Amino acid sequence: MRINSEQSRLISQCIHRHLGDGARVWLFGSRLHDDQRGGDIDLYVETTPHPLMIELRCKQALEESLDVPIDLIIRSPGDVSPIALIAKTEGIAL
Repeated sequence: MRINSEQSRLISQCIHRHLGDGARVWLFGSRLHDDQRGGDIDLYVETTPHPLMIELRCKQALEESLDVPIDLIIRSPGDVSPIALIAKTEGIAL
C-alpha cells in the first residue's frame, strides 16, 4: 500500500470532520500496489447524504493536507453500483 500511517490518519480525520463519525472509508486503485508509481489517491466513502459543497470542501481539505490529487467517491450505505463493489471488495478499509 502506497500511503503511510500518517496519511491514513489524515484521511480518516478529514473524512470524519467533514462527513461525520459514521463515515466508512476505503482506499482503492493504484495506491494499493507497491510496484506502481505516482497517481492520485482513490477513496470510496459510505455515509449519509451531505450537501455537495460539504463534499467538495472535504475533497479540497484532503488535497491540501496530503498535497496529492484525490478522487473522492461518496455514496450512501448499501450502494451496490459497480464502483462500490470494486472499492469494497478490492480496496482496504481505513
